[in-house]
Amino acid sequence: MSKSSPKGRTLISFDWAMKRLLKQKANHGILDGFLSELFKLEVRVTDILDSESIAENEEDKTNRVDLLCKNNRGELIIIELQYYQETDYFQRMLFGASKLVLEYLHKSSPYGEIKKIYAVHIVYFHLGMGQDYVYRGRQQFTGMHRNDTLRLNHAQSRKFGGADPADLYPEYYVINICNFMDEINDTLDEWIYYFKHSKLPLGHRAMGLEQAAEQLNIDNMKPEVKEKYMKQLSGYGISEKLLEDNWFDGESEGEYKGFIRGKEEGRQEGREEGRQEGRQEGREEGREEGRQEGREEGREEGREEGLMTGAQMQLEANVISMHKHGMSVENIAEILSLAGLAKS
Repeated sequence: MSKSSPKGRTLISFDWAMKRLLKQKANHGILDGFLSELFKLEVRVTDILDSESIAENEEDKTNRVDLLCKNNRGELIIIELQYYQETDYFQRMLFGASKLVLEYLHKSSPYGEIKKIYAVHIVYFHLGMGQDYVYRGRQQFTGMHRNDTLRLNHAQSRKFGGADPADLYPEYYVINICNFMDEINDTLDEWIYYFKHSKLPLGHRAMGLEQAAEQLNIDNMKPEVKEKYMKQLSGYGISEKLLEDNWFDGESEGEYKGFIRGKEEGRQEGREEGRQEGRQEGREEGREEGRQEGREEGREEGREEGLMTGAQMQLEANVISMHKHGMSVENIAEILSLAGLAKS
């Protein structure tokens, strides 16, 4: 297990590199290295394809960056980096891959010319519920009666390559930076460490990282470019919709925890009050009323407490995330004030 470097940020963040540096052919080796480590096979990028979102804009304060490229097998690879929470992000992943299928299939072309698509998503928020930090999604057809897996026949395999329909369909990779705990167990972890900290771990061996150390070094930037870069780090914007999504997630989690806790406390209080009244009055009605009142009070108290706790935890996580990614304390305070989330 490698140890992390004790120094601060030394490399340009990957989103900046995607927008301005990795489009250059001389830097394709950096992408080759990352994709080879992720896919566990050798990848060579041959072209960076047009994408409106890649266009350089000095006033750009969006939190999403994507890069579309083609490899030596003619397959399409989209790399997307997202900083802030979006509740419908899974659907957007689907839309992005589906849109590429349509864009790169010419009219009247046979379906067999549809290109294999890899969608790589690097996210800096908790997407869904899971403990791992790298997920792979592939389409698989499983028999409902025999539980077998549908495979390509020999003619299909010879014509299109691969053995399963999954080899033809879009394939998704999700790298959840929030779940990465800085434990480096393989060369892919070295890349993820760079995504998280904008510096390299000591003793790194991953493909492409040595070139990244040379080409993406902050100290090697021209002064005017470095000034723009530092300005972007401190000026990431966050939309009201994204704040609402984060707040919604906090409320949902809090309400769920509150309901479970309230339900359990309600049962316990209901039993105790019901037994006590039953003993004192000798009536079964008292026991039932005690249970019911205890359940209702416990649920309500637990739900309110859970809502407040969950929302507060989500707010604290958002503030930490914004500060970690270079946003100044003043900007964070201003954002929270505009959204009505700051404490009085």
